[in-house]
Amino acid sequence: AFPICYLVPEASVALMCKLTMMSDFMAGVFLLLKVETASVYPWYLRTPPPATSALIDKWKESGEWLKGVDLAKGENGFEGFPALFPVYLDIPYSHTVEFAALLGCGVALFMRLRYGISAAYALGLVVASVSHPVMDMFFHDAYVLIGNRAVTRVTVNFWMIPYMGPVAFVLECAMAYSGYRLWMSGREAAAVDSDTTSSIAYYKRMFWSLAISHNMFSFYVLSPLLIWCFYRYAPGLQAFTPDAYWSFVLFAITMWSWAFALYPIHKLEELTVPKKSAGSLPEDLYIKVP
Repeated sequence: AFPICYLVPEASVALMCKLTMMSDFMAGVFLLLKVETASVYPWYLRTPPPATSALIDKWKESGEWLKGVDLAKGENGFEGFPALFPVYLDIPYSHTVEFAALLGCGVALFMRLRYGISAAYALGLVVASVSHPVMDMFFHDAYVLIGNRAVTRVTVNFWMIPYMGPVAFVLECAMAYSGYRLWMSGREAAAVDSDTTSSIAYYKRMFWSLAISHNMFSFYVLSPLLIWCFYRYAPGLQAFTPDAYWSFVLFAITMWSWAFALYPIHKLEELTVPKKSAGSLPEDLYIKVP
């Protein structure tokens, strides 16, 4: 979102950020509607939860299991996911390039007809929407087309690599900060006064406090800790499997709460404007030659 708004200064960064987050938002919706699903199998469990085993059997019967890529217990020495994100995923709607492109095109068409935005702005909306599933292909399962989870899946499974949690945390922070800095480098305060300056500093702190302390903490610390606690003290609940709908509600609310970080971004957008071209001068500085 940030690099797009640097290249297209008139674009709303808050809107772009909303589109980049839409895949996760819709994943929460589809989980609760039982259109998509997921199930855990962390390495510290001797056997997968019964609901996970049942889901694997269902995928095998329906042709949604990719043999040699998807692994069940005992296959190629597999004994659970030894990493940050110990989850089998079935999210072939929310995290597909096709769905994101359709969503982005719909928003772009509406904005073009309603507000007359430029072609560059409209293209940026589509790119922002599609960027989420494309980037997720590096971290976890994502798909090109809507449908069978085993057909157009693309993933590097970076989150599945053991001990990569701290590296992934630093990488995500670096990606977010570099884009943010790029966007801010093309903007300046809308007014030159102490109130505006202090407000900009305040909302900058708020954004990074929410992004790091809530968004990143909830995924990299709280989520793995909750999984461990549930299976350590209440394994019969089968948390974060299809048999524990309440845990999907909890997961969806957590993902939706990440949108709180957009409030300070919206305020920063209000308090700043695109910088004037370096080659331009205020009208009263031009020397008029008779």
